[in-house]
Amino acid sequence: MSKSRRLSIIAAVSLTIYILILSLGSSEIKYPLPSYNKADIFNYIVTESEKLNLPSFSAEDVTFINAKANNSIGRYVESHQFDEGQLDELQQKVPIYTIEVETGERLYEINPSNGQITRASGISLPFNEKNSIDNFIQTYFGSGYTLQTQKASEGEIFTDWHMKYVYTASTSLDNISKVVEIYTSENKIIEFQQYGAAAGFPLQEVEDSTGLMIISIFMLLFLVTLLIIVTVQLIKRLIKKQIEAFVAPFLLSLVAGFGWFFLTSAMGSSITGFGAIEPAFMTYLTLATLLIRWKKSAKSHEIKILEWKDAIFQGLLLTIIFFALTSLFFYITGFFGSWISPVLNHGLLINVNPWILPIFTLFIGLSAAVTEEAVFRRYMIPFFDRFGVITSVLLTSFLWGILHLAYDVHPWYLRVIEFMIIGGPFFYFVYKKFGFKTAVFCHYFNNSLITAFFLFSVNINVAIVALFLSVSPLLFLLYRTK
Repeated sequence: MSKSRRLSIIAAVSLTIYILILSLGSSEIKYPLPSYNKADIFNYIVTESEKLNLPSFSAEDVTFINAKANNSIGRYVESHQFDEGQLDELQQKVPIYTIEVETGERLYEINPSNGQITRASGISLPFNEKNSIDNFIQTYFGSGYTLQTQKASEGEIFTDWHMKYVYTASTSLDNISKVVEIYTSENKIIEFQQYGAAAGFPLQEVEDSTGLMIISIFMLLFLVTLLIIVTVQLIKRLIKKQIEAFVAPFLLSLVAGFGWFFLTSAMGSSITGFGAIEPAFMTYLTLATLLIRWKKSAKSHEIKILEWKDAIFQGLLLTIIFFALTSLFFYITGFFGSWISPVLNHGLLINVNPWILPIFTLFIGLSAAVTEEAVFRRYMIPFFDRFGVITSVLLTSFLWGILHLAYDVHPWYLRVIEFMIIGGPFFYFVYKKFGFKTAVFCHYFNNSLITAFFLFSVNINVAIVALFLSVSPLLFLLYRTK
């Protein structure tokens, strides 16, 4: 039985499993899609900043804007399977998610349902006996709050506050309370945050997670080390004239690089100044690793065309298999309390015009596929394989996983576990068994199709265009050579 036929059979079985999992239903509750835009968010900031006598900022000052769900409320809602009416009632009591707007100096979070600022950091609000913290809370957040705890920052590291005050208030909903945290330094409020809390579902604040902090430091060291090693190795190969090809790696890196800058802008981050560092870094790593590993081929043009055709077809079949595996993973972990933010794409929806979303769908597939397969498969696997297959799989999976910690999930390391158990081993197998091209297309179809499917809940016309762009490489299969 040929490799493609076996793969087709496995993909058909996987598709059946995937449909079965979908038919069993998901515990994930859908939050209402944004009925506001970026201009509305900035208007909220201006209006509310004036109320609180806080410094405001313009759209030009913004370096990042995104949606952030309350994971305590989110997990409670999913556990109790709220319907649309219950979710709407809850949203009137506490913010179920916020829009985070950040500049280089300060950060605000806005409750999009009422325009209220629920969090502000990088501020300086004086208080005294007359204008006390109690008065501030009652004036802006309403009555009913009582002081529950207060503590000093003695012995705490990485903090710029001296005292932390926690106030709570009950709501008309069972097991749901409102919380306000106030951080002060030298008789000034330097940060405040208001949120909802569900009994039995403690809020996971990843910013305060020691584990995340350690992994973040490790990730930074890893990226710096990777940059140095790749650069040194590239320079050596250039000096020794060991670079076998330039045009193909350059063109692939050019496409990926354009995509990274586009995606960064679409997700609400600045692509000027410090904002350009991340997409530029990803582009450079793509080019450098491809130049180092690319081997000159003596194959004819016709054979290369056939190889690309096989890679596209195999990549699609493997994507179906991967869908089934990841869906099964999240279905099982759901029984153990895992949670994925229902507003992962809300920031995107308020940042770009809907008809730009099909282009986003295309590049979320292309850029991630080319860069990540170039770095974690084509470059790292040959390096780590010298220490054994198991070591190679574990290390490439873990390093790939920690770069995806920005996803809003519970527990915060859920995606790392997914990459260690499913994603990393699967793509290691794909790369080894089918090659780099197939791994790229498998990665591409996975990212782009997931995004295209999501868009059907936003705008069906936009979704159809996005889906067409996602499967456009399949048109390559219609091409015939003599």
